[in-house]
Amino acid sequence: MAEHAHILVVEDDESVQDIVKHYLTSEGYRVTVVGEGMAMRDVMKADPAELVIMDIRLPGEDGFALTQFLHENYDVGVIIVSARTDHVDRVVGLEIGADDYVTKPFNERELLARVRSVLRRLQRSGDTNKNVSVTSLDNGVVRFAQWRLDCGARHLSDESGDAVSLTSSEFSLLQSFVASPQRVMTRDRLMDMVYSRDYEPYDRSIDVLITRLRRKIEVDSKNPALIKTVRGSGYLFAAEVLPEEEG
Repeated sequence: MAEHAHILVVEDDESVQDIVKHYLTSEGYRVTVVGEGMAMRDVMKADPAELVIMDIRLPGEDGFALTQFLHENYDVGVIIVSARTDHVDRVVGLEIGADDYVTKPFNERELLARVRSVLRRLQRSGDTNKNVSVTSLDNGVVRFAQWRLDCGARHLSDESGDAVSLTSSEFSLLQSFVASPQRVMTRDRLMDMVYSRDYEPYDRSIDVLITRLRRKIEVDSKNPALIKTVRGSGYLFAAEVLPEEEG
């Protein structure tokens, strides 16, 4: 965990602002709070945050639109916060690039655990839930299909060298697959490796994340050739993965 990471809280409820700022500041983070999208943009221009905690219901632009803006313009983690308990907001938020999702009212310790998990993925620090193969890829470069993945630089590019933007959770998922090709990975195992947190029964986070990743790396995401669904078991990364030859 980065002791002094900058966290931006986008929340229009002043009582929630105060609670989150006080708790995360006491844990060693530098916290900025704003109440709407324009102020968020100003902060990100002047002093970019490593992580944004984003309320959905905001005056003006809602949290979904702001999350999409952040995903398209910054390398920043996003945790969406919503008072809705159904799965609609969760799925939409993950689809547009959020790294995690918390429902209100939330427990401060749970929020802190989510914050730490997302920051760990962003900082590429060691994760005890990852297997040895994934750890060994931390700074390696591999090729699969028409793709080149530089794990050290967290950079995915195609045969022409054009980069593809990945969120921290998308990168963690792809890295997990690349480290274990031709092996069936259960949803529970992938949740452990990517999110490093407890999850609810019927949590669709991994399925949504896989849909997002397929859209970026598959020729036809509706008929995937790289990330295959194994019914009743999980997912399998079907591509041949080769280390890039030096020189």
